[in-house]
Amino acid sequence: MPMIHFHYPADSLTAARKSDLAERLTHVLVEIEGGPGTDGPKSRSISWVMFYEIASDSWAIGGKFDDTYVSPPGKFLVNVHVPEGALSNDRKTMVHKMVDQAVFNTFDVAVPDDPESRKPSIFVQITEWPEGNMGALGSTWRLADIGGYVGGGGDPAIGKRGKAYMIARAKLRATSGFPD
Repeated sequence: MPMIHFHYPADSLTAARKSDLAERLTHVLVEIEGGPGTDGPKSRSISWVMFYEIASDSWAIGGKFDDTYVSPPGKFLVNVHVPEGALSNDRKTMVHKMVDQAVFNTFDVAVPDDPESRKPSIFVQITEWPEGNMGALGSTWRLADIGGYVGGGGDPAIGKRGKAYMIARAKLRATSGFPD
């Protein structure tokens, strides 16, 4: 049940670009959650992308409402929401890179070879919701439930890592005396 909240300045996305970006970001969600081989109707049905248009006089960077601190293709805030334990640090880095690339590709702008030549005007923030805090179909969905709903076909290492994370989390909570 990963989702992306994509914030963008008013009038910066045409309907065609928004549609293209929705598809590209859905691909990011499917890829990060299960890896290659998991793109299908079930994984797509729980991969949500929502767009939020921000008025130009309501978004400042560095105290400026203009593009003083903005590099092409523009300023964007992308919140990626995933279940706790779903992503290793390497996969988080992959999310940052894939979202950045999706935005550049949507605007037909090449990513500069030298990262120092651009301003950080595309921010990608990953938020992990705690285990047991998401639900659908009238029930609580845990990380394992999401994997079960989508079915196999993905990278087994992703599932193995998620399971190991949840086991370690449960042990930590138990030894620390956290109540259920």
